[in-house]
Amino acid sequence: MKKGLFSDTVDHPLLIYVIITSLLGIAAVNSATASIEHHYRFVIVQSAAFLLGMAAMTALTFFNYKYLYKLRFVFFGLAVALLAAVLAVGKIRGGTQGWIALGPVNLQPAEVTKLCFIITMACHLTKVKDKINRPLTLLLLLVHLCVYVGLILMQPDFGTAMVFVVIFCAGLFFAGISLKYVFGALGAAAVASPVIWFLLEPHQKNRILSFLDPESDPTGTGYHVLQSKLAIGSGQILGRGYLKGPQTQFGYLPERQTDFIFSSIGEEFGFLGCAVITVLLFLIIYRCFRDAMESEHEPLGMFICVGVGAMMFFHTFENIGMCLGLMPITGIPLPFVSYGGSSMLTCCAAVGLVQSVVTRRRRTKFDI
Repeated sequence: MKKGLFSDTVDHPLLIYVIITSLLGIAAVNSATASIEHHYRFVIVQSAAFLLGMAAMTALTFFNYKYLYKLRFVFFGLAVALLAAVLAVGKIRGGTQGWIALGPVNLQPAEVTKLCFIITMACHLTKVKDKINRPLTLLLLLVHLCVYVGLILMQPDFGTAMVFVVIFCAGLFFAGISLKYVFGALGAAAVASPVIWFLLEPHQKNRILSFLDPESDPTGTGYHVLQSKLAIGSGQILGRGYLKGPQTQFGYLPERQTDFIFSSIGEEFGFLGCAVITVLLFLIIYRCFRDAMESEHEPLGMFICVGVGAMMFFHTFENIGMCLGLMPITGIPLPFVSYGGSSMLTCCAAVGLVQSVVTRRRRTKFDI
């Protein structure tokens, strides 16, 4: 049996999709930042994050994920500590206090806590799976979610909070929650919508209003989505060419290396480039859920794979959706593609957890 990331026990397609997507992402970051002074630092940071991410993925692949159950309270405490720290000393960007300065780099604790939540929620669901439809069980699971979401909303970061909610809902679905609770939750959400709207910050309300009617304020709140749609539309089928997109290269496209990197890809590589990135990302998501289904006899492994797949799905759906004007702008990065060391490391580590589940399952079959 081979050893290392390319051993017989690893999910090879998942690994290959991640590597290809990440390398394409680095190329996209290089183009998106080409007009920025000292733009090579973006490429260096993204490349370094990818290499560190691959190292983390390798380490986690051959770490026995079952030990995570014993460490669940450690991860819960770590998450709470990080989210509390960012509220105390974090830097504010775009109305959100979500970054901690660590010398020349910035750490986004919310990204790290996504992994912590996937682990702690997987452990919690594993413990209560057989009694998932008891009201007290669901109440305690909801409290678990609210600890994370409450601290995230204090930043405030509604988009990231939604990532936790989607991971939570996916876990409940795979745990076998009754449909009566699903319909009850949907009804409660509809009733609570006016209250949620009242609690949103002004800039968050403006993002939703600009999503509904971006032309109402084309130079203000609607500027981002209009420029994004213009960039994607101008790329047509094959794009304007690498490093040749005017919206990207002349800086008209905002946040072109992070939130709207998909729009930059659309401008320079057209529909074909967008399709390639989209297909790669959904293949990654598919492999995560496929590995979850194949691990149904190991609940902890199944819930970890489900959590990772749900996180990747929401990130992909929301980011591409907001670039196309189909979803509100939330600042959610595109996995493995958007610039950001915290995001890259988190995504690679998340895939490492999935690979750990696959490796344990396939080694067991091999031994038998």
